[in-house]
Amino acid sequence: MRGLFPKKKSRLSPQGKAIAAAHALLDTMEGHLDEKAAGRWLREEVGLQWSMLTCLQYLSGKEALGALKALPNDWSERGRTKQHLQTASILAAHAVGNVRQDGRMLCASDFAHELRGKTVEQWLAEASNGAASGAGPSV
Repeated sequence: MRGLFPKKKSRLSPQGKAIAAAHALLDTMEGHLDEKAAGRWLREEVGLQWSMLTCLQYLSGKEALGALKALPNDWSERGRTKQHLQTASILAAHAVGNVRQDGRMLCASDFAHELRGKTVEQWLAEASNGAASGAGPSV
């Protein structure tokens, strides 16, 4: 059964949403925005009812990971590079995979599942070993 109301769509492409989400997360981590201000900025930028939780969930998902991977290697915006945005997606996946004390994840992201119960350093070491064997990391 379809809902009574049409599904709202963002005015941004998946790449635009991923970039906006990464900027919001990094701005918050750097102390330029607090969580509420970041949520307001996301709602204005993305055009949907996003919060910081939505931002974290989106950044750890397949659509955002693919959009960030597709950025040109020399991409930059607001003093940030493709690598900065990919780092934001790692941090987001780690947060949604590990933030709850009861062990439950905040989303069903495959990437968050990879980071569940691990430090980022442990995941990077495993990803590095996988890259050496040809498996490679998710990001």
